Amino acid sequence: MRRLPVFLVVDVSESMAGDNLRSLQEGMERLIKTLRSDPYALETAYLSVIAFAGRAKTLSPLVELVAFYPPRLPQGSGTSIGGALEHLMDEIDRNIKRSSAEQKGDFKPLVFLMTDGKSTDDMNAALSRWKRDYASRVNLVAVGIGRHADLQGLSNIAENVLRIEAATEQEFKRFIDWISASVSSQSRSVSAGEPSRVNLAKLDDSIMKKIDSIAQATAVDEDFVIVIGKCQTNKLPYLMKFEKMQQDVSTRDFRVDASVYNLIGVYAAERDFEELSDPRANARTINTDALLGAPGCPHCGAPIAFAMCGCGQVFCVKGQGMATCPGCHCDIEMRQSEGGFDVTRGRG
Repeated sequence: MRRLPVFLVVDVSESMAGDNLRSLQEGMERLIKTLRSDPYALETAYLSVIAFAGRAKTLSPLVELVAFYPPRLPQGSGTSIGGALEHLMDEIDRNIKRSSAEQKGDFKPLVFLMTDGKSTDDMNAALSRWKRDYASRVNLVAVGIGRHADLQGLSNIAENVLRIEAATEQEFKRFIDWISASVSSQSRSVSAGEPSRVNLAKLDDSIMKKIDSIAQATAVDEDFVIVIGKCQTNKLPYLMKFEKMQQDVSTRDFRVDASVYNLIGVYAAERDFEELSDPRANARTINTDALLGAPGCPHCGAPIAFAMCGCGQVFCVKGQGMATCPGCHCDIEMRQSEGGFDVTRGRG
């Protein structure tokens, strides 16, 4: 039997923390439930999930729908789209059956690559390999989630580039329904003998837009700041997420626009955060004076999640006094800072 391989390549970087990651997790369960009700998809579709942050990992190998179980989406530091593309190509080499003189191979794989940010790795080698050996035999749909997604970079990978704002839970559900409908449509297409073309479902114009002119649709130059902390009690990581806003700074003599970042959430991460994180050292910093908001620890409930040791580790404390750094394990006396201090930013 010829299979229709479907790969979900999902960004699980720090900037996806919160609503986006939770919506994707719930969306996978909605996706599989919908597809299992479609006889064409049940007959032909095989599903795999690849997660990527600073590194990529296969969470679910390519299996038929009845055997697929939605995996838990982990988190990591960085957004290595080049690394994700390399991992996808390796998975295609390992798992896709190619046609031969004796038998017909699998249908063209259908890939949905979803990201909300910009690549933090060098994509040149992966792009060259992709365009040379894979672009013509894979139907790839690139989806930029939110206004910070790098649509220009995605257009170098895929002919079909979409943007979704996904501002609400209901909008994200409709996006997942569109993926389900597209897989069903492609299943019917290959069953009818049209395996070479991609048949996507009609776009829901209220939440999605196909990007035909990247020059007109490229996102504005705004970014998140992600600060990674570690719980002093259980040593688990957490992510403090700040979104950029513009603030006017005026005096009698001059006026300038200054960039500041508002806290939009603090999110607990798990021990496998490091497994998908970019292992390269990160020297990018930001001064805390530019970060507005003081979160508590999502793990232990300590009221202060933004203490820092001399080693650079950010962690949580209950207040002033003695504390043990979960990074270097030194005992230090915590005191209130008299001014802002520089902290390392996550790669996003």
